Amino acid sequence: MKDLITFELQKLYDDSHVSPFIQELCEYYTSGLDYEDGSYQDEIEPRKIVEPVYTLFLLQRREIFLDELSYIRKKYPHLFSGVEQLYEDILINMDIRIPESKCAQKLADALDNKVSSSEILEKIENLCSRYEDFCEALDPFYSWIHNFYS
Repeated sequence: MKDLITFELQKLYDDSHVSPFIQELCEYYTSGLDYEDGSYQDEIEPRKIVEPVYTLFLLQRREIFLDELSYIRKKYPHLFSGVEQLYEDILINMDIRIPESKCAQKLADALDNKVSSSEILEKIENLCSRYEDFCEALDPFYSWIHNFYS
């Protein structure tokens, strides 16, 4: 299965129908499936930080990214299995304010409430308006939140 996921990831990165942000998102979630022993906790950013961040950025262009994930469902089913729950969670919430506020609060909690959820949302909205490619917006966002945890 791991070889199949690796093969699909290689094809995904060559697929012009999928944005770099969604490519990165798929790689993150599907590679997490391989860590049965919890060793993913040795990653640079803890999951309690990364997953709300990805969700918050995803919500900024919800319709476009859901379309891309639907495409991945059809074309790369093994990769989609890693993001399926996230996709379903985003899809069922027509009003993004609910999942947005929940994720922002999760992130604020992970940062020991050294920054408010509203400040997090404001920063993400600002970065997403400045960068076409959300992968480029992630680095300055992580740099910013590093001010609140180490």
